Amino acid sequence: MSAATVAKGLIVAAVAAFVLTGQTSAWSQARSCLERGRPQSQAVDFAAAAARQSPAVVSIMVTENGGERPVAGDTRPSTPWERGWGRGFASGFIVDRDGYILTSAHAVSGARSISIATADQRRFDAEVVGADRLSDVALLKVAATGLPVVVLGRGSELCPGEWVAAMGAPFGFERSVTAGVVSANPRYVPGGSGVPLIQTDVALNPGNSGGPLFDERGEVVGLNSMIYSPGGGYFGVSFSLPIDTAMQVADQLRTAGYVRRGHIGARTQPLTAELAPAFGLGAALGALGALVVRVDADSPAAEAGLRSGDVVLAVGGDVAMSYADIQNRVAAARKGSRIALKIWRHRAALTVQVGVAENQPDVRPRPAGPAVMQETRFGLELAQRKGVLGISLPPPGLYVQSVSGSAQLAGLRYGDMLVAVNDVEVADLADFDAAIRTVRDSDTVALLVVRGSARSYVPILPRSSPHAPIARHASDGAVSTP
Repeated sequence: MSAATVAKGLIVAAVAAFVLTGQTSAWSQARSCLERGRPQSQAVDFAAAAARQSPAVVSIMVTENGGERPVAGDTRPSTPWERGWGRGFASGFIVDRDGYILTSAHAVSGARSISIATADQRRFDAEVVGADRLSDVALLKVAATGLPVVVLGRGSELCPGEWVAAMGAPFGFERSVTAGVVSANPRYVPGGSGVPLIQTDVALNPGNSGGPLFDERGEVVGLNSMIYSPGGGYFGVSFSLPIDTAMQVADQLRTAGYVRRGHIGARTQPLTAELAPAFGLGAALGALGALVVRVDADSPAAEAGLRSGDVVLAVGGDVAMSYADIQNRVAAARKGSRIALKIWRHRAALTVQVGVAENQPDVRPRPAGPAVMQETRFGLELAQRKGVLGISLPPPGLYVQSVSGSAQLAGLRYGDMLVAVNDVEVADLADFDAAIRTVRDSDTVALLVVRGSARSYVPILPRSSPHAPIARHASDGAVSTP
């Protein structure tokens, strides 16, 4: 799901960008939806679709230096096993057999290391090929070949009322499927910068960011990005980036490591049927045009004389264009070129020539380093508390003081109490050191951890292999995060 909340408690993970794929006007899309033939079968077989897509869906865990980094917009209260200190969680899907993975940019922003968990229980360290915060798309790469890939569809062609489903790891429940219908397509989010999104009522929660949205045919049509919510949880309004747009961004990230976009320095919003009459335009034109709300100082738009209240009707022609098409034309223009804008100002049309600048591309992120380095006690700094149990005091035992490396990747954090190593109980440092004395770097170790009122075995994965299988763990009802 970009990384800033647009208004307090509203946007869980924001995306804002000049869209790179064409969209039709609302009227032409409605007409094409009416002209669609009746489907051969009214049954929606998401079971088969999910089975086809599941092998190519991955869980993503991010660690970074310092304290805990919340995943974008994640304002919900933490449950005992939700998050590790310095970790963030998301989903993704494989788009190339040679190890290229698509996910949300906000999920990997500031990463020190990125770990990918595949459906066949393998874990890979990943590097960031490129990330585009404006569209909230990131392309990752793992050292593997012959991987399963998703089947891609066309998100821009979805019609309201069509059934869709999402797959991801909400609250740590990997490859969970939630279904619903398309509510609107395209939909522009207030406070955004012109990205047409797919609005659905599919349940998305923290951990779904970057996962796939697929249609009734089992084709991926979107990249799950954000929810609209007053409190940080799912409230029935979710948004996905059309896969057409996401793949165009990914292609540029793969080629150059960043995305080039033309811009003129004018901030706009879609002209609506309600707003059109206020500017002397017919309500029928409400699905077309871009309303200028701000012009940046010293920008090409300012030099050309554009002002707030202008309505851009078309770029390079006289036929009125949809808001997305206007954004596309500007974004596709090359730096240093000039474009002709058909403007509506004071109830009269005029043409303005505007120069094109180029958006500052995102800095190419440095590759994530290996998740685990040389370490002692799996990266745990431990302290033992002695003495009797008192009011408001933790019970005697072995407690985590700080965490890094393998333990950080596993999700341990300050304040956790260690009870056992595998099936050997530990009460102090001597017990712990004795229990791990024969552990090899190729061994998986299970630590029994108490956090609050919950206890759970947490796997410390083999330290010697970057492609280590993931050890599954049982718990007494504790929740682990995606």
